[in-house]
Formats: sequence, C-alpha cells, structure tokens
Amino acid sequence: MEYLVQQLVNGTGVGAQYALWCVGYGMVYQVLGLMHFAHGDTLVFSAFTGVTFMVLGAPFWVAMALAVMVAVVLAISIERFIYRPLISRELVFMAFVAAMAAGFVIRNLAQIGWGVQPRGFDEGILPSGSWDVAGVRIGYLPVLNLVVAIVVVVAFERFLHHSRHGQAILAVSQDRSTAELMGINVNRVIALVYGLSATIGMTGLLLYIANFRTLTIGLGFAITLKAFIAAIIGGIGSIRAALLGGMVLGITESMVSAYLSSTLMDATVFGLLVVFILVRPNGILGHRAQVKF
Repeated sequence: MEYLVQQLVNGTGVGAQYALWCVGYGMVYQVLGLMHFAHGDTLVFSAFTGVTFMVLGAPFWVAMALAVMVAVVLAISIERFIYRPLISRELVFMAFVAAMAAGFVIRNLAQIGWGVQPRGFDEGILPSGSWDVAGVRIGYLPVLNLVVAIVVVVAFERFLHHSRHGQAILAVSQDRSTAELMGINVNRVIALVYGLSATIGMTGLLLYIANFRTLTIGLGFAITLKAFIAAIIGGIGSIRAALLGGMVLGITESMVSAYLSSTLMDATVFGLLVVFILVRPNGILGHRAQVKF
C-alpha cells in the first residue's frame, strides 16, 4: 500500500509540471483555436538562453528570469510574424503547418547554438529533502510542484474573470469579431495570451529543471507532446481541465513505470490518448469543441 501511495505522490509531482505546460498550451487554443506546436521548443530555446546568461556569471534565478522574458518575446514574435498573417487570410491549416515548422526551426537553431549534449545543473537549486509519513517518502519538490500548479491555475482563473484584461481575453475567445466591435484591441489581447502562455510554460520548465537538474534540446518536443496529450485528456480550452489532465498523465506514467516497465510508458500514454479520442473526445472536463487544424 505504501508503494502505491508513493507512486501517486511521485506522479502528482510530475503531473503538476505537465499541467503548467498544458495551461499555456491550452490558452492559445482557447483564444485562437490553434494548436501551438512551437510551444515546447520556444520554452527550451529560452531556457538555454538562460544557460548562456549563467555562463556569463548571472545567478541561476536571475538567468532564468531573463529566460522567461526571452520566451515571452519569442512567443509574441512567432504569433505576430508567422501565425497572424496566415490566420488573417483564414489559412488555419497552413498556420498549423507553420507552427510545426517554427518548432523545428527553433530546435535546430538551439542545436546549432548549444549542441545536443544535455546541460546539467548543480545541486541545491531548490531544497530536495523529504518528509516520511507512514512509510511514504513525500519529497519537498513534488509538493512544491503541486502547490505552484494550483496557485497558478487559481490565480489565472481569477485574472480571467476579475480583471479587465482577463475579460478581454474571454471576449476574444468567444467571438473575435464582436470583441473588436466592442472596442477591444484583438491583436494586443492575442499578444498578451502568447506572453502569458510562455510565462506559465516556463514556470513548469523551471520546476522540471529544479527536479531533474538537466536540460536537453529534445525536451521541447516532449513538452509540446505532453501538453497536447494532457489537454486532450482533461479537455482542451479549460484551465482546470489542464490541471486535471496533467495529473492523470503524470500518475499514469508513474504507475506504468512502477508496476509494468518504463519502456511501456509511452505506449500506454498513447493508448490512453486513443481511448479518450474514441470514447470521450472532449476530455474529462472539456466542452464540445472542434479542433482546427
């Protein structure tokens, strides 16, 4: 029983990271109906930029704060110069293709700039102790992951429903043309969405770095993939569903790795994705929606 609870704790900690990646990813879909397939590569490229600041002498958290700023600028630039011209001409499928292409370009630029070798980080980024509760080892970091994910989700929901900018985002997500007629600067709102998406996604990535103390170029694709699967499971376009989907994904991976084999983890996750697409395509908490490709 203790082993089962231990795996639930571990899975919850990892799922919280997935949830933060999914929240940023799902925001873009909620407003634009577009799968932001450059999401993960944008975050990893920015994190490696932070590594460069560290090499130049900046402390870890200062370097990563600068990396968050780079991620925001990069995400907004991708929307402005790649997605927006295509969507304005109603070339939604081409915008989907461009999103994938942008991800590949950013990943290759990162490989050219920093190589393909993993980047390790020193111990002590965050406290790594644990509590022993009834034979279950509860680490500080999984608890921190969960707390941060819940705080971000609650804060973001309050921002959406209780602030002027949040109301503007909701208005644009419901009907862009009507929102424009109401005097809302739609392009500015979309830029805000991409900036928030990058900020929340980088929060999840920083927790990942603090937990695993490593960073690789290929992580960008994994982030996008995990965010996409968590969004499908929880329900695309819902902030709470992103949290739930991330938790389900993280716990599933932990259980499969513990009780079956780590080599079956990806196969099981994709199998779960297929089941949800066939049985409950709107996800656990999602509303009826049509994904635009």
